[in-house]
Amino acid sequence: MSRAEPAARSVLICLDGRSPAVELPDGDSVRFGWRAGEITVGTDRALTAGRIDAFGDYWLMSNCGAAGTYCVENLEGAGEYVKVRSGRAGVPIPFELSRVTLTVGAGSNSFTVYAPERRPTAEPDGGGVPLLDEESRYFQVLVCLCEPRLRDCGAAAVPTPAQVSARLSAAGVPLGRSAVNYHIDYLCKKLGTAPPRGMTRAWKRDTVVTLALKFDLVRPEHLGLIPGRVPGRLSGGGSPAARPALHV
Repeated sequence: MSRAEPAARSVLICLDGRSPAVELPDGDSVRFGWRAGEITVGTDRALTAGRIDAFGDYWLMSNCGAAGTYCVENLEGAGEYVKVRSGRAGVPIPFELSRVTLTVGAGSNSFTVYAPERRPTAEPDGGGVPLLDEESRYFQVLVCLCEPRLRDCGAAAVPTPAQVSARLSAAGVPLGRSAVNYHIDYLCKKLGTAPPRGMTRAWKRDTVVTLALKFDLVRPEHLGLIPGRVPGRLSGGGSPAARPALHV
């Protein structure tokens, strides 16, 4: 399924594993709910779980259920999601490619929403100074720390200094564990984070990764700075991460 063309200004809703998609032109709305144990999207008033409204280059979601929270995940980000609690109406969803999950558990409980690509609102003037030097060694360390979550937003663990050292060595950049710790300390100062008293070094790694991904200081294209085979333990997996949520 390809994303809707920007000129169409319509939202596409795809029921997972089923077709065809439902196309929702700008200004229209559609209901969703369960029928015969499966999620259905349409205009039938018997569908009472919620509603989606197409609105320009984004969309609004309403949770019309009496109980339960719906989760809208950004499939193109670093694990961001929006929680739409019961009774909330007209919640704006800023993602271009989203998975909407209505319940936890097995069965048909999710669908995908493709929103139009946003038009640029302003032209950058080239001003300003980048916060981080992308050609520096400390930036390569930061990319290594962020790599598991960039490759799999469900990855929970941030690599240890030893793992970062091994990853850089595999990319042809020999850097010892002590040097990695030095760069992590520098990143904490550069990003203005001061660990509370008694916190371990793991806190520093988690904090710089969270900030780097939150503000797009490290993005998927930066993975090219550390070429080579990704060790299995750095490629994702493990328990689900505590991902950033927008509570609405």
